[in-house]
Amino acid sequence: MTEPLHDLMPSPGWLASERTPDPDQLYVSVKELDTKYCFVADEAEIRFAQALINAHTNRPSLWPEIYEERIDLPDDRNTCILAARPVLKLLACTGRYGGGRRDQRTLMHVNFDYLAALAVLGSAPRWQAIDVDMIEIYSPTGEIWLPMGFYPIRYAQVQVRYQAGLLQMPDRVKAAIADIINTVRNKGVSDRNYYSVGRVQQTYSGTGFLSETARMLLAPYVITSLM
Repeated sequence: MTEPLHDLMPSPGWLASERTPDPDQLYVSVKELDTKYCFVADEAEIRFAQALINAHTNRPSLWPEIYEERIDLPDDRNTCILAARPVLKLLACTGRYGGGRRDQRTLMHVNFDYLAALAVLGSAPRWQAIDVDMIEIYSPTGEIWLPMGFYPIRYAQVQVRYQAGLLQMPDRVKAAIADIINTVRNKGVSDRNYYSVGRVQQTYSGTGFLSETARMLLAPYVITSLM
């Protein structure tokens, strides 16, 4: 899924000379953790925390990555929402028409039924290229508004290839990394229920290394649906 990012178009507000982060770049440096949170950690601990964050958010990385997604459009709607956000650039988009309820089937302005014509010709709806420059997009939410195709009826499905991710890592992600490292150090193992050495006892009410605090901090970046 990862591809070179040399063709990244910076979103509004970013300088054209802004360097695109490397996918392997740390979300926070060892020095910054110490300076900002008075928390001492090494690079290996940070990378392990990043791996847990990537798994929790269902992303290869929070840095800019290439995503491909197929979306079923709602009836009578030419809008949809992309799963990975914020969206930096639309790279390609195709759409195709599909059958719906016969009583709600859209006719063209000359009362020509596109799907009926396809049935007579014996061919399935084909994927048609959509000019990405004609698509309106709101980057923070991933909402896109599609133009009409050659036939003035709405698409039933679209396939979108786009670039999404963070150009700068927010403080909440850095704080989540510190919290995860601290949890790993304290637990040692992720699913221990009971441990006793002399009078020292430990019990864990939940499994895993992500506390409720870490999950709350990472909630805006979790991808819940992506095909």
